[in-house]
Amino acid sequence: MFALPLIAAMLAAGQTPAAAGPRTVRPDPAAVEVARWEGWGTSLSWWAVATAGWPDAARTELCRRLFSRDAGCLGLTIARYNAGGTEPSADPKPFRIGGRVLPCLERDGSFDAARDRAQIECLKLSKRFGADTFELFANSPPYWMLKNGNSRGGDKAAENLKPEEAGAFAKWLMETARRTEREAGVRFASVEPFNEPSAWWWDGAKGGQEGCKIERPLQAKVIRALHAEIAREGRRRLLAASDENGSADGHATLDYLLRPPSARPPGDGLDPRWIGRLNVHAYNNWDWQKRLRDLARKSGIKRLWMSEVSHREWENLGFAPDDMRCALPDTRSIVSDIKNLRCDAWVYWQPVEPLQYCLWWHFTYGVFAAAFDADVEYKGRTLKPGEFVATKKLAAIRQFTAHILPGDKLVASGDDWTLAAVSRDRRRLTLVVHNDAKEPRPYAFDLAGFRTVGAPVQAWRTRDDGPDGAWDERPLPAFAVSGGRFEDVIPPLSVTTYEVALRP
Repeated sequence: MFALPLIAAMLAAGQTPAAAGPRTVRPDPAAVEVARWEGWGTSLSWWAVATAGWPDAARTELCRRLFSRDAGCLGLTIARYNAGGTEPSADPKPFRIGGRVLPCLERDGSFDAARDRAQIECLKLSKRFGADTFELFANSPPYWMLKNGNSRGGDKAAENLKPEEAGAFAKWLMETARRTEREAGVRFASVEPFNEPSAWWWDGAKGGQEGCKIERPLQAKVIRALHAEIAREGRRRLLAASDENGSADGHATLDYLLRPPSARPPGDGLDPRWIGRLNVHAYNNWDWQKRLRDLARKSGIKRLWMSEVSHREWENLGFAPDDMRCALPDTRSIVSDIKNLRCDAWVYWQPVEPLQYCLWWHFTYGVFAAAFDADVEYKGRTLKPGEFVATKKLAAIRQFTAHILPGDKLVASGDDWTLAAVSRDRRRLTLVVHNDAKEPRPYAFDLAGFRTVGAPVQAWRTRDDGPDGAWDERPLPAFAVSGGRFEDVIPPLSVTTYEVALRP
């Protein structure tokens, strides 16, 4: 949610020299990295809230483009619903578009779904178009549980949840989940009480979005209370934590929560079985991803989501929706995050960005850029609220989401920038190659570990458009397999997907 300035060490394009000779991709069916892929997803913050003034047909079309498996749609299967905490009388001016999210469940126990009608409608639509996994999370506890009543953060960015409200916060989360489930016709498989709780930027005087610093001892208190509430409910529901901004904070938080009080330095000694899934963001400290993964596995926490990230374009290009340099930071993140975290799901943050922000601040965030609450002039036309522009990210990310499906098994590929997945029925091998170099790369694909059916390999590619037309998931001529291998020269700044038919 809060991305540090783009870090060149991770995201600078074109820094990797071409290899001498072809790079070899050698997928190994025995080297399982993710046993069961859960899916691709998105948060509903803040874009869903911001559709409040849209025509119903426009909101429906946007959700179709995000969740349907139709051509030109992302096919996301995970939706994270944001339980709001902002006081209804709070001045809307400091909040970014969609950032003022009101609690449906008030302190007196009354529930008013109309306060969050637009987000709940998007939740319903996500299910209608194919989403089947739902999580409820909170960017901030409700305003009456905060020391200063400000959902944008504490005074001078200090911890803002009242310690004595930890138990009430857990109860509020669970009751909000139950009431929202009935309203939207979904079931929340998990509840996450935090969002970047260790971050330094949740300052109530400066923030433009909901956020709350919650120090690790108080996080532990909330987790204990929420675990008790989930156990009391008696339904199968996961507790997810702690959605830190990056893996270094994620590691420090998890280490503290699980370390015994007798250790030096002391921890809280939580039972790791209470954390049904580790959630972490991927905005920074990528060198900590493997260490965080190892700590979770060593502690017996088997499920892990990369639960939030989005990146802006490379080279400060500005708003350039048709340029691959706006797409490659996200596709690079997909490959790197999955390989290093071995996460079970990858979840996008804010896939729909206000078009006016993109134009004012000269960036390309989001898969779509939309006119939300006012007309926006763009390329000689006026976009009305509910109209949006698709960026190159759509086709580039679809190279993954349309081919690596829930239930697939991810295996080692033998290459740092290639994902390999075997379908649930073991009849399809999918290979997705990300090339952010500024020169072509020859590749050799060694399929010796698999029994292929001998059929040609089908392939699709997204790259910058050229004189020969658009390159948005353009089908390529099929590749013949000879001697258990095939070869290709992958052009610069591109993403390519190959599907190989297998004998089960």
